[in-house]
Amino acid sequence: MALDAIIFDVDGTLLDTNAAHVEAWRRAFETNGFMVAADRIAPEIGKGGDLLVGSVLGQSAEDEHGDTLREAYGEAFLDITAHEHFTVFPQVRELLQTLRERGLTLAIATSADKKYFEALQKSAGINLEELVDLVTTNDDAENSKPEPDLVLATAKKLNLSPAQCAMLGDTPHDAQACKRAGVVCLGVESGGHSPEKLRAAGARAVWRDTGELLSHLDEALETASPGPAKITRALQEELMRAALDTARDGMKNGEAPIGAVLARGDGSILARGYNRMQGTGNKTAHAEIVTFANAAGKVPLDARDLLLVSTLEPCVMCTGAAMEAAVDTILFAMDAPADNGSTRVRPPQSPESQMPRLVGGVLAEESRALFEEYLHDNPDSPSAPFVRQLLELAPS
Repeated sequence: MALDAIIFDVDGTLLDTNAAHVEAWRRAFETNGFMVAADRIAPEIGKGGDLLVGSVLGQSAEDEHGDTLREAYGEAFLDITAHEHFTVFPQVRELLQTLRERGLTLAIATSADKKYFEALQKSAGINLEELVDLVTTNDDAENSKPEPDLVLATAKKLNLSPAQCAMLGDTPHDAQACKRAGVVCLGVESGGHSPEKLRAAGARAVWRDTGELLSHLDEALETASPGPAKITRALQEELMRAALDTARDGMKNGEAPIGAVLARGDGSILARGYNRMQGTGNKTAHAEIVTFANAAGKVPLDARDLLLVSTLEPCVMCTGAAMEAAVDTILFAMDAPADNGSTRVRPPQSPESQMPRLVGGVLAEESRALFEEYLHDNPDSPSAPFVRQLLELAPS
């Protein structure tokens, strides 16, 4: 097991509270003149109030009534909490205790304010804060789920790379936040969403609830991190330097400086490749595709611990190829806003494929410097327009 930490959502994951959130929002909308059915609100649960109002009523209603509705929701939810006893999902204490015994750091990431989180714990009769090492709330993030801010803030507070963490959540919003943060999402159905919806949003695997997850814990941890090496920042940078060296080789051969390496889960490099579009006249000869071709016969077809490392965020084609190859983790240096596959490719559904975690910004400035050098030396090359656009769009 190579994980260092597990992050937990609370509502619908550890505590059976989603229906209460739906009712609180229904009351808030109704008292402010909006008749919204519960089944319209339910799919939005898991988002923070900063995003939920606009999603349900539209931006104009958010602008005019957002703060009032959120205040009404808070009052309604605290009223419900004071009169209900929330259920703790099966074997939550045992799950957290077992994970701690295995040496994992445990964190909670909830979109709730701290006072609502405390009310939840009191109603459910459980002190979750005593059972984990860290709690982050919406006070720690600018934007709530499905934006990645809360998940990233949790990883940062843990002083870990997102690639060293997995998260357990119950909604597509959890899965989407994890996908954008570079954290593997494990799903549970206890929040009312089907396995199909959770996987389509990016969950790598789904269990019925925390009790079933505990009974399949070895499988779950292996699914979340199948390789033996911890994907620390040091390992990420070591592999990225190898990719950068390969990109320099490509630049010497007249190609745009994009390099990639494919490694096993122990960090050992299997294959390298750089863009060969100009040399071959093949527009699909991207560094990642060349690297996969160079790795043929060197790795079992059922391997699920592969690390794909590229000096540039992979495009749709290359991200899709990584999914088909069941790559565990994609590490990249520089963002590619115009062409990236990170936000454009839907998670795979076939059992042979896998949703990789995508972690960017690894030695990004070194990659950018290579592109700037290439453009300076090759201002009229066929790849120059692509490189100019990349440098204009990618954050520096």
